Amino acid sequence: MMASAQANSSLYLFGGENATSRYSSDLYKLTQTSDGYTWSILPQTNPPEGTASSQAYVTSDLQNLVVMGGMSKSTVGVVSPLQISSYNFASQTWTSHTNRNQTVGSASFIYNRESFSATYDRSSQTTYVFGGDNSSVVFSSLHKLDANFQVTPLTSAPEARYGHTTSILSSGKLVVLGGVASYGLATMKQVMVYDPSSNAWTQQNVSGFSGMYPSTTADHVAVVNSDDQIIIFGGDSRSVERNRQYLNSIAILDTKTWSWIIPSIGGIPPARRAFAVGGLLDGSHLTVAFGGALNNYYNDVNTFDFSQSSWLQSFDSSSSSSDGTVSKGLIAGVTVAGIVLLLIILFLIWKFQSYLRWLVVRIHNDIWKPRTGEPIWAETSRLISQVFFLFIFIMFLYFVIRQAIKSPNVTQRIEYASATVDVPDVRFCFDGFPAQSEIIMNGDNGAPGISCMTDNGYSCTSFIQKLDMSVFQPTFSDSLGAVTCFLFRAPDSFKLTSTSGANNGSRLLFTMFGDLQTTYGRIHLSVYPKNMDPNAKVYNTNDTIPVYMSQADVLNWQTAERNDLQSENVFTIQPSTYSALSYDIVDHRYLQPVGWNYVGFLPITNSTPVIETSFRSEAPNPNYTTTHTDLGLIAVYPSSWATLIDREVKMYTLLNALGFIGGIFSMLIAVQVWLFGFRPRSPWGVVHRWSTGSRKQSLLTGLQSKFKTTDSGIPLVHPVHHRSGEVQETEAQRVSRVEERMQILELLFKSYYVDDEVFRSLDNANKNVGTHDNPFLASSEKIPTGNQNGFSHMFSERQSLASASSDPNAQHLLNTGSDVHLRNDMR
Repeated sequence: MMASAQANSSLYLFGGENATSRYSSDLYKLTQTSDGYTWSILPQTNPPEGTASSQAYVTSDLQNLVVMGGMSKSTVGVVSPLQISSYNFASQTWTSHTNRNQTVGSASFIYNRESFSATYDRSSQTTYVFGGDNSSVVFSSLHKLDANFQVTPLTSAPEARYGHTTSILSSGKLVVLGGVASYGLATMKQVMVYDPSSNAWTQQNVSGFSGMYPSTTADHVAVVNSDDQIIIFGGDSRSVERNRQYLNSIAILDTKTWSWIIPSIGGIPPARRAFAVGGLLDGSHLTVAFGGALNNYYNDVNTFDFSQSSWLQSFDSSSSSSDGTVSKGLIAGVTVAGIVLLLIILFLIWKFQSYLRWLVVRIHNDIWKPRTGEPIWAETSRLISQVFFLFIFIMFLYFVIRQAIKSPNVTQRIEYASATVDVPDVRFCFDGFPAQSEIIMNGDNGAPGISCMTDNGYSCTSFIQKLDMSVFQPTFSDSLGAVTCFLFRAPDSFKLTSTSGANNGSRLLFTMFGDLQTTYGRIHLSVYPKNMDPNAKVYNTNDTIPVYMSQADVLNWQTAERNDLQSENVFTIQPSTYSALSYDIVDHRYLQPVGWNYVGFLPITNSTPVIETSFRSEAPNPNYTTTHTDLGLIAVYPSSWATLIDREVKMYTLLNALGFIGGIFSMLIAVQVWLFGFRPRSPWGVVHRWSTGSRKQSLLTGLQSKFKTTDSGIPLVHPVHHRSGEVQETEAQRVSRVEERMQILELLFKSYYVDDEVFRSLDNANKNVGTHDNPFLASSEKIPTGNQNGFSHMFSERQSLASASSDPNAQHLLNTGSDVHLRNDMR
C-alpha cells in the first residue's frame, strides 16, 4: 500500500502500512546500481499525515515528488477533497496542495479515495485520476489535473473500477488493467482504453497466449517498457481475507497487437503478494519490492531478467547484455577445432604406429604369462578370474569413494574444563514504555534503563549503552508502543569466574527500570555471542571486538527483525518478574565446502561462535512495586564452566576408505593365490619395466657392468651343462663354471631379493674371534687337500640325479628347448 514513483534508476516510496502501523509517513529511496541496490531514508520537513493506498509520481523536471489520495487517520470514512502534497528534493520540504475551498459534488471536485490510479503524462505535465473508492462509493469518474493541480472533468469510464492499474502509452492513450468491477474481478479478455485526443473510452478485446489468459487480479504491479508493452506482476483476488488468494506470476500485454504474452519463468520466484511496488529501473530488468499477503509483510527486493526470462538470485548489470544464444562464429570455431584435433590424433597414430604396436605386444606379454608345463585352460581361467576380481574391486572402489563424497557431516562436542567463561552480548528492548513516568518515585523519572552488577558486587553498568532507534528500530508484532533498546557489550577482558575471590563474579544480575504504571509493556531480551552480534555493526559500537558477520548476514538479520521473525535466543519478560537465563558459548567449527575435506586429514574449517540458552521466568508478582522501584531482575550465568567446541567432521573420508580398499585388495589377492597358486613377484616395478630409450638402456648397462657373466651363462636362464658340445670339459672347468654362476646368483639375490644384514653380521663376528673358536668347524674335521676341487662331490652323481628327476619333460626342455640359450664355445 506504499505510494511509489520512478525517477531514472530510483524508486521513491512513501507511506503505506506495515506490521506495527496502519498508516506511516516514512519516505525512502531505492536505487538500482550496477551490482545490486542501495536503500536510503530521506529526511523530511513538515511531512504530511501518514497515509496508505496513495499514488505518487515524480514531475518531469525531476524536482518534486507528488503524492495524491490515500487514507489516513483523519480522512478514513470522511468526505474530503483529494489530498495532494509535494516533496521538493532540494529543500527536503513538503507542501500541501489540497484545495479545501471546492464545493462538494461539483464537477471539478475530486473525492479523496484509495485503490485508484494517478497516471502522469510527462509530455504535457498532466495527471489523470481514475476510479478508486472511499469505503462507500466506487468511482468511474476521470479527472485531469494540470501542473498547478487545476482540475478538469473528463468523460467517465463505461464501468467503475478500484484496485486496478492505469498505464500511459507513448501515444498518450490510457490502458486500464485488472481491478474490481461491479461484477467482480475485471476480465483479462478485454481492457478499457481512453484516448485523450477524442476524450472517449473504448473496450478493447485482447487475444490470449495459445488460448490462455492471465489470471484476473487486483492490487497488482503494472509497468510499461519502451515497446509499449504493459508488464503486470502479482495481485490478489480481493475476496474476504480468509479466502483471499495471491499471485506471483508475470504477464505481458502487447498493445501493438493487443495480445497477451505469458512467458515461461525460470529461477526462484518471489513470494505471492499484493500491493507491491515495481519499476524498470534500468530499462531491462523488472524490480519488484515489498507488498504483503494476509499478515505477511515483505521487505525483499526481487529482480526479473527479461533476456533470460528468469528471476535472479545475484544481480549483475552485464546479464542484460547477452541474448542467451550461441553465435554462429562460436559454432564454426568449435567445428574447425574438432576437425583439427581429429587430424592431429590420426597423424600421431600414424607417426608412432611402431611404438603403439610395441606397446600392445608388451601389454599382451605382461598379461599372458603361462608357466612352463601349464595348460592353456589354467592360464585362461586365471585371467578370467583376474578380470572378475578387478571388476569387483573397481565397484567397491567406486562405492567407497562415492560414500566419502556423499558423506554426511556429524558434530562432535569437545569440552575442556575452564575456571573462566566469556560473557555474551545482551540486548534489552523496552516495548510500550513511555520516555518517562508521569509520577516521579524516589527521584526516579521512570525512563527505561538497565543496571548491571555481578553476584560479588562488581558494577558492569558501564558496559551498557543505549541504542539509537533512528538508525534501526526492531519491530515487535504486539505493537505496544515506543521501542527503546539497550545493549550490554563487555570487553574481552571481562569474564565470569566459577570460584570466589578477587574476580568479576560468577553471574550477571540485570535490573530493569521503567514506568511502573505501564503493566502492559514488555521487555524483549536477545542474547548474542560477541563476535556474532549484528547490533555492533548496525549501531557502530566502535569497539575492538571483531564481528564475523558479513554485510549480507546483517541485512538478513535486519529483515527478520523488521518482520519479527527472530526465534532463537529471544525471550520476553513481563514487568514485576524474576527471570533466569543460562548460556553456553560454543566454538562451532564448520567444515568448509572444499575438496581437501574429503581426504579426512587436517580439515579446513570456519570457526563460528554460537550461543545456547535456557530461560525461565516466574509469574508477575502483584506486590512487587510496593517494595521495588524497578521492573524486575534477570540473572544471567554460564551453564557449564568449560570451553566448548563443536567440531564438524565427515562420517566417511578417503582416509577411512584406504583401510577398506586395502582389506578388499588383500582378500582378492589371497583368493587368487588360493585358486591358482603363488607367482613370485619381480623386484622390478613399473618404472623399471616400462622405461624406454636412454632410461631403459641405462638399466641394462648397469646390470651388465655390475654382474660379469663371461661364458658361464646366466643363472636360471642358461643351463649349467651343454650336452651338444663336442669338447668335453674337465671337472675343474665345470666347477669353475658353477662357481661363477653361484657368485652371480648370490650377487643378484643380494641386490634384488634378500637382505644380507645377518650374513654381514656373521662375517663381522668371525673377524673378531679366531677360527679355532668357530663352533661350526670341529678341529678334527678333514679338509680336502691337493687338486681335488671342493665342489667335486656335487657332480659325481650328476647324471644319476638328473635321470631320477621327477619331471623328465622339464629335463628334456632344458636340454632341447628352443628358448634355451646354449653356449657355442666350450673350454
